[in-house]
Formats: sequence, structure tokens, C-alpha cells
Amino acid sequence: MPSMLPNYHVGIVVADLRQAMTELSKIGFEWHAPVRNDSDVHTDGAPRTITPWMAYSKQGPPYLELLEQMPDTIWAETGLHHLGVWADDVVAESERLTAAGIPLLNAQHDNNTGAPTRYHQTFDGVRFELMDIGRTGPGLATYLSGAADNYLNGIADKYFDELAAGR
Repeated sequence: MPSMLPNYHVGIVVADLRQAMTELSKIGFEWHAPVRNDSDVHTDGAPRTITPWMAYSKQGPPYLELLEQMPDTIWAETGLHHLGVWADDVVAESERLTAAGIPLLNAQHDNNTGAPTRYHQTFDGVRFELMDIGRTGPGLATYLSGAADNYLNGIADKYFDELAAGR
């Protein structure tokens, strides 16, 4: 019995987060503030910590999730990347997908919430991101409310300004 809930976002990997937000704003999308998420990632048994920049659209669900490209990860290529779905039990659902012949592509552990995340990819290249609704859902709901957008935009603006200045 499937425990995946309907997709709540479509993940898109972009080369430049601010540029993508600006470009998609021209066709009507509005964005919550960019945020970073500190996660431990395991791909092919090699653990590493990543802190990707991402932003969600204000329109949704399903939301658009823009993820800044990260070399040498599953987020190395730009374009449509995955369907984000909720799961009550990410590990059990991941095992179910693996048993059904849909292999595990990547496993993550969110260092802030402790929530597991798993990516699986079908034979035809469709990727699913399994997200823990119990541990990730409340924080995402707060983020999507926009309550912290002004504060988060200040942090993001400083980072991207320093990056552009070469510091």
C-alpha cells in the first residue's frame, strides 16, 4: 500500500538562483526568500555535507522549488529535476520503492530537523524526492507562510552581494 502523498513541489536545478527567480518572476511567479539547508548526503556510499540555496514559489501547491546547481552531486545538471512527495515513513517508503525496482539515487539527513530524505529514479529518469511530512512539514509550512521572508531575504542578499563582489 503506497504511503506517498501527492506531490507538493516540482524541483528545478538552476545555475544562478537569483537570475532564475528574476526570470520566472517576469512570467508571474512570486518567490519566498532564498534559504540554505544543511544536510548530510550519501551518494554511492560517500558521505558529505551540503548547504544548497533554494527558494519556493508563493504559488502552489504544487510549488516550484528552485535549487542552485551543485557540482559533483545529483544536482549538478540544470533543468527539471524531481517531484517532491510527502511520506509518513521515508525509510519504509524508500525500501518499498527499492523492492519495486525503483533504485535509490541519494539519501540525505537534514541536520536541522533530523528528517531523512530519499531520492529514487525510475528507469525512464523520473526522480522522486521523498520528504518526511512529520519532521519537515511544520518547518516548511512556516517558511511558506512568508512570516520570515524579510529576515531571510536580508541574509540571502548579503550572501549573494558578497558572492558577486568576489568575497
